Amino acid sequence: MIKPWEIVSSRLLVDSLPWLRVAVEHVRLPNGHEIPDFYRVDLPDWAQIFALDDAGRVFMIEHYKNGPRTASLELPAGYIDPGETPEQAARRELLEETGCEAPEWCGLGQFFMDGNRGCGTSHVFLARHVRRVAEPHLEQSEIIVQHTLTLDEVRAAWLGGRLRNIATVAAVGLALARIEGETC
Repeated sequence: MIKPWEIVSSRLLVDSLPWLRVAVEHVRLPNGHEIPDFYRVDLPDWAQIFALDDAGRVFMIEHYKNGPRTASLELPAGYIDPGETPEQAARRELLEETGCEAPEWCGLGQFFMDGNRGCGTSHVFLARHVRRVAEPHLEQSEIIVQHTLTLDEVRAAWLGGRLRNIATVAAVGLALARIEGETC
């Protein structure tokens, strides 16, 4: 069995939660080796939604991502607010970003983003029978272009490198595999 590392000491460098917290840790591995400056990055958990309607269209969004300095085609997604379950956050984010709701939800898993630093957990959902019920309700910081793509177009974007966010790439792959396997 793999044993966890021992945290010998930890010093907080940046505390800007809910957005970001960075700590430097002195860690001791089970074999006795020590790393005096191991950096951990805490980011909030979030939910991603592969939203599929009855016509076989997937609701996606495109928006500018300042970190990589590029526009990015992605799934609707957003942070999990305190007191919310991941599914509650997914439902809220789908409605806010697309104006859509879905009666059928399937959790596809939860995944850490960076094995060395942490960087939050993505909770991935497949929403089926999606239907538009309202206009999107965006925050001031959200400038989004909505897209509806067929499953073939999503698959082509996924395989063709049009999706550049690795969290989106993984979530789309999980959803396509689930849809093709017809379980859930």
